[in-house]
Amino acid sequence: MTPLELLSRRRSIRSFTKESLRPEHVKRLKALITMINTHQQGLKFQLITEDPDPLEGFSKSYGVFTNPSNYVAAVVDTAAPDVYERAGYYAEQLVMSAVESGIGTCFVGGTYKEDRVKAQLRAGERILFLVLLGYPSDNTRLMARVMAKFVHLRHMTPDQFFEPESEAVSAVERIPILKDGLEAVSYAPSALNRRPVRIFVKEINGEEMVCAKVDASNPKNLIDLGIAKYNYNFATGTECVWGNGMPLSGGESYL
Repeated sequence: MTPLELLSRRRSIRSFTKESLRPEHVKRLKALITMINTHQQGLKFQLITEDPDPLEGFSKSYGVFTNPSNYVAAVVDTAAPDVYERAGYYAEQLVMSAVESGIGTCFVGGTYKEDRVKAQLRAGERILFLVLLGYPSDNTRLMARVMAKFVHLRHMTPDQFFEPESEAVSAVERIPILKDGLEAVSYAPSALNRRPVRIFVKEINGEEMVCAKVDASNPKNLIDLGIAKYNYNFATGTECVWGNGMPLSGGESYL
């Protein structure tokens, strides 16, 4: 399966079976979390299993999630550079590893009780979001079906992520890698389906560079920026430069 095919398989799953995560899947997730936390400054991701408390009884979650008992808490040190963006980026890496194993996932930004999340926090650390994990169920509640219809109505084509959209075709002709990159970004999950990320091209040191940006007046948009950057890099085999408006590939030329 190609990276684009795998990215296209990801769906936000809101209905899970009651089956516990299999030991081999827990082991794989924990190994990836350890690698992320070890190599990425300010990221303190934590896997919690068999714990429905954060979403149980929360009015905004009622009817939307079924059996949400496993999750990764995206704990971060808020003083670390680009930490919102990097949290989104590496959470999406975890998500795609889970999808590859047949595990369903869903980013949850606010519809949970933070004081009931069983994560350990030190001074200066906070939980940015949760990533629910579990095996997808065939049963979907009414609210979940409504959410799925809402997401479908807000679907954007790959070209719509390019700014200005009218120049997307000519940009792809000049930079062929952009075609797969835009498609990958179109598969990225987004908080409340806002899809704030925009891809654009600018000249740096005489070279056209593909970049990504969001409106940073809402810090949570930077989480979406990180998620989109991961998808772009995963699909195109490139490496981004951290920061809003920075290149998605060819970072060496910029630095």
